[in-house]
Amino acid sequence: SGMRLPLWLQRTIGRTPILIRYSPLAILAGVFALLAGISIFLTQVYLNANFRSQVNVDNSTLNIFHVSGSPGLVLLADMFSIDLNGQKFSVHWSLVGACGQQFTGLPTDDCIQNQFVNNIALYLNENATVNWNITAPIGTFDSPTVQNLPPVKYIPGRGQLPVQEYDTDLNMDPFLPYTLQKQVSILYYPFDEHSAYLSLLAIDTDSNKSLPISGVIGFGSMVNWIGISAFYPTTVGDETLYALALTAKRQKMVKAFALVLVITNWVLSVTILWMTILVLFRAKVNDGLILASTTVLFALPQIRASMPDSPPFDIAGYFMNVCLVSICTSILLFSQLQYRYRPPDTTPVGLPPSQRAAFLVGTK
Repeated sequence: SGMRLPLWLQRTIGRTPILIRYSPLAILAGVFALLAGISIFLTQVYLNANFRSQVNVDNSTLNIFHVSGSPGLVLLADMFSIDLNGQKFSVHWSLVGACGQQFTGLPTDDCIQNQFVNNIALYLNENATVNWNITAPIGTFDSPTVQNLPPVKYIPGRGQLPVQEYDTDLNMDPFLPYTLQKQVSILYYPFDEHSAYLSLLAIDTDSNKSLPISGVIGFGSMVNWIGISAFYPTTVGDETLYALALTAKRQKMVKAFALVLVITNWVLSVTILWMTILVLFRAKVNDGLILASTTVLFALPQIRASMPDSPPFDIAGYFMNVCLVSICTSILLFSQLQYRYRPPDTTPVGLPPSQRAAFLVGTK
């Protein structure tokens, strides 16, 4: 007689005889459906992390991006690329619209998308009180171009896109020795954050006067990263200065995946350590398991290389894992040599002690 199933399981199978006939296929289909549902859910979470709101000048969107809605221009800064080796951000700049009737030309103080009456030149890291006009702007936004849309704007779904867009490369904050913000270092992976700081100056090219900026919609369209921004209008005397901080940090799914791989490496490393301790205390361990330590040693770099944008070196994870497994593997191999190797015994086994001594004397 074989082992009997638990009573509760017998009752469950008895109520659902389909499990007896189709259980392998049903389990496979159920697991596949579960994994597909989780994959779809995580994909939606991944996409919504970056593209959480459509760019427009609705009050809800302005609140999300902390745009005040005061009279002035509304700019867009899209961080579309990050170069950690070169320490640079690549940013798309465009003019979303304006707020206030003196800037939109409409009888309302609301913010209007793709509507402004000024011809604008945008400068970075310049001040209106100095000779800003000796440098070139990153781009100009012409009001007639917005008022007279090109034919491409009439393609369905593209009516609200900006007519003009300009790209710049921004240096990440280089002042780590001054600020000691160690989180900006890639050694903080996967919790590192990288920022660029700049000032904005909008000039009316017809009057050469500075224009107020209501706010900046800043986000990131980079893979595996989330882009956020902070806008800082500051009044100095009779002038208002506008500063912007652009920050990129890794998505939560990237952090979670990296942590899963780190935990996997540590579980493998601690397992090899535990096996080494057992062997040192002369516990009997299968030879195949001991040889598995060398497999783990070569598997660690491959597991870590699968981390998204992983740095070449870190101390808390990869370095300690490799050191620990290397030491344990060496100990296991030397222990195997010590336990398995025995020098040949020339003493005759079948003789009593007195005859054995005489035999040994005679052999000499």
